[in-house]
Amino acid sequence: MDIDQLLTSTRSARKTLDLEAPVDLDVVAECLRIALHAANGTNQQSWRWLVVADAGKRREIASQYAASYESMTGGRIAASLDTDSDFGRLMASTEWLVDHLADVPVHVIPCYQPYIPRNETNEQFATATLYGSVFPAVWNFQLALRSRGYGSCITTLHLNRAAEVGELLGIPETYFQGCLLPVARLRTVSLRPTPRKSLDDVTAVDGWHGPALQGSTDG
Repeated sequence: MDIDQLLTSTRSARKTLDLEAPVDLDVVAECLRIALHAANGTNQQSWRWLVVADAGKRREIASQYAASYESMTGGRIAASLDTDSDFGRLMASTEWLVDHLADVPVHVIPCYQPYIPRNETNEQFATATLYGSVFPAVWNFQLALRSRGYGSCITTLHLNRAAEVGELLGIPETYFQGCLLPVARLRTVSLRPTPRKSLDDVTAVDGWHGPALQGSTDG
């Protein structure tokens, strides 16, 4: 696949995940080997990637995930939204995953052990270093999956129940759970670029109120 096409057309996959097709764990391993080449803080590589294929554990994670969602929203809301709106479609897709997470064949949870002690003066630095050590590898993993006909999405809802999930999977308290990636084969693959705002709307040169970066032809 052309690199620019891969980078611009890799989408968050929820409803396009094939819940019936088996997942080849050898492929997941290949993708994780690629993920590990990502940059991370001072090259500590303090990773632990949990690949959850056991159906019972997936059901428990999905239960915690659903409880987290309902505690945040008070219940299901997609049915009350305009299904033709971007937000309505997004919430319908989100709630589909709430209902079907247990059926997604593999869950991947990247964990990372922070190495910078937090204090009141370095909160932004420590947080940025932590997330910056996780998500480049997550994105590598997702791109590698996509190039092999698999899909995933980054979801963080289970982190409201991180202690319960950590206990289920035996995660030490010194490790931070970055996100949850439901992994399955893709039923359909879009080769169109994902819709995004124009550079004119999101860039500024030499300061917040500076001019937009010139030369943008997207929109």
